[in-house]
Amino acid sequence: MKILIVIPHVFAPKKNSLYSSENESKKEIKEKGLLEATIGNLNRHGKYHWIHASLGKGKPVVTRKIHNASGISLKIQIYTHPTKNLTYKLPQDKRIEIIYPDVNNLEEIPVIASKELLEQAESYDMVGYIEDDIAIEDREFFEKVKYFVEKNGNEYVFLPHRCEEMPNDGEVILSGDPDGGRDDLFWDTKEMLICKWNEEKYKFYRATNPHSGCYFITREQALIAKQYWIEKNWMPDLILCGPLEQAASGMLIRSFKIMKPIPEDYRILMVKHIDELWKRHPFENKQDRREDVKTNITTTFS
Repeated sequence: MKILIVIPHVFAPKKNSLYSSENESKKEIKEKGLLEATIGNLNRHGKYHWIHASLGKGKPVVTRKIHNASGISLKIQIYTHPTKNLTYKLPQDKRIEIIYPDVNNLEEIPVIASKELLEQAESYDMVGYIEDDIAIEDREFFEKVKYFVEKNGNEYVFLPHRCEEMPNDGEVILSGDPDGGRDDLFWDTKEMLICKWNEEKYKFYRATNPHSGCYFITREQALIAKQYWIEKNWMPDLILCGPLEQAASGMLIRSFKIMKPIPEDYRILMVKHIDELWKRHPFENKQDRREDVKTNITTTFS
């Protein structure tokens, strides 16, 4: 499977900004996020891996390159500003292309990246848009997306929940879905799908909050989206709450039904958000969390 992923990336610190891309104190975590979103994803989903192999009895052990069975050929394009970026921290890799859009407004970069992704889609089996801090952890991620679309039809787009890690306390998914839903949103239809993978059943719902900081669609779906936007002259009639949301779910929401796994089944499509947004929000029941952390600490006496 031949896959293209685009990543919008800007690091331009501003005083007192909450956004990671504008916060100097977040520089280290942004560097880590960009590395995971590029080299990390290439390593996890590349066409080859390595094995320690013995040359025979009494002979040395060597590290041998072998090709894996997934058959994924992955390319990444980073859309960024010539100076306001952290790409100099990345190692050289021929699978990574850095592109500098000719714009003065940095907020335009995400939509440009998403638009150019759709315009290139005909040359790929699948295309994806991700923010610059998303690690695709599930080794079968692309195969699952392809399979779910084939089984349910091109009208459905299957997105993951982004997950962050709470030290010693598991993962938190960045859902954003309000309790009870939003009847004022045309896409909040409460539709559900049951999808099978390896004989297990998983539930997907039409998300109230469709934003996942990413999307992954087949060539056929990308061409549907591209045709929609060509007819609209790439001018949206629906503006979501920010440029990242507009570049991700905003590019798809008029053409597709955006589905996410129910929170209990979030691990069927795993991506990690390399940040700590969970720290911004209070816990609904602090006592529960303290007890959970306590049970994670075990002392063994010999």
